[in-house]
Amino acid sequence: MATVIETMRWREIPIGVTSAFGTSSLLMGEIGKGATGVLITAGIHGDEGPWGAWAIQKLLSSIGEDDLRGFLRVVPMANPLAMAADKRNAPVDQLDLNRAFPGDEQGSYTERIAHILATAGLEDIDAVIDLHGGGSWCVNAFVFEMEGGRDLSLCFPAPFIVKAPARDVSLTGFARALGATVTAVEMGGRGPGERGWAEKIGEGLLRALCAIGVIDADLAPPPVDPPIAVGGTTVLRPAQGGIFLPALGAAHIGTIVKKGALLGRLHHPATFAVLEEFRAPFDETALLLLRPFVAQVEAGAMTYVLAQPVRD
Repeated sequence: MATVIETMRWREIPIGVTSAFGTSSLLMGEIGKGATGVLITAGIHGDEGPWGAWAIQKLLSSIGEDDLRGFLRVVPMANPLAMAADKRNAPVDQLDLNRAFPGDEQGSYTERIAHILATAGLEDIDAVIDLHGGGSWCVNAFVFEMEGGRDLSLCFPAPFIVKAPARDVSLTGFARALGATVTAVEMGGRGPGERGWAEKIGEGLLRALCAIGVIDADLAPPPVDPPIAVGGTTVLRPAQGGIFLPALGAAHIGTIVKKGALLGRLHHPATFAVLEEFRAPFDETALLLLRPFVAQVEAGAMTYVLAQPVRD
C-alpha cells in the first residue's frame, strides 16, 4: 500500500508578489475525502519551519491512503520567504503572519499568504493543527489550549499546557471564529533532541487525526500522560545587548526548577563581564522556552518563557 506522502496531490498557489527576492508560491497538499477535514500547517514563523515540516513528513510517511477516513490538507511551509531566510517574518515586509488574518488578496506578501490560508486553506475544514515550536535559536515544550479544543491539544505529548489568548488575527483564532476546532503546538527546535521532538509531534498528529476521525481509529497510538497546566506566561528579555551563555541546556526544557535557579547569563562582548543574570522567578518555575546555545543577542530579545504550574 502506497503511503500518503507518495500519493498526496500538491497545489502550487502563486502568492502574487514580485520583489527583489523573486516570486514564490504556497504549496498545499491534499488527500482523501469525507465529511471531516483537517488542516495541518507548519512554518507560519519561518525560523520554526523545518521542525514542523519534518513532523508532517513523519506523519505522511507512516500512513497509507487506505487508512484515511476523511480529508487531509497540509501546508508544511506556510511562509516560504521567512523560512528561506531563517527568520520569524518574511524580509519583504517584516509582518507577523500569525497576526495578519484574514489577510488581504491585494496586500503585501504576508497579507496575501494569510488570505490564501484563510480561504483555500480553511475551505471545508473542521479542525486546524498549527505547528510552531522552537526554531533555529530556541527550544520549547508546551501546547496551547483553545476554547473547544482541549481534547485535540491533549493528543500531543507536551509537558505543559497553556490557555491561549483569544486572537482572531492568528490562523487558529480566525479558524476557531469560523467554527473549527483548533490547537497550536509549541514543541521542539534545534538541539540534540530535535529528532525525538519531531517523532513526538508526528505521533501526536497521528493520535489527533485518529481522534478526529480522519484516520482509522485502530491506528491510534496509546494515550499520553496529560500535561501540567500552567498559568500566564512570563517572558525574560535582556535589558541590553551582549553574549548570552546558557546555564541550563536543551535537556532542561519542559522541566520545573526552583526559585532562584540560574538559567543563564548575559556577558559583555569584549570584556565578558557579567551584565545580567537570568534566574527562575517562581517557587516552581516551568521552563516553556529557552535558548540552549551561546548566542549574541540584542536588547529585548526573547530569552526565556516561564510559567507557574496550576495546582488544584
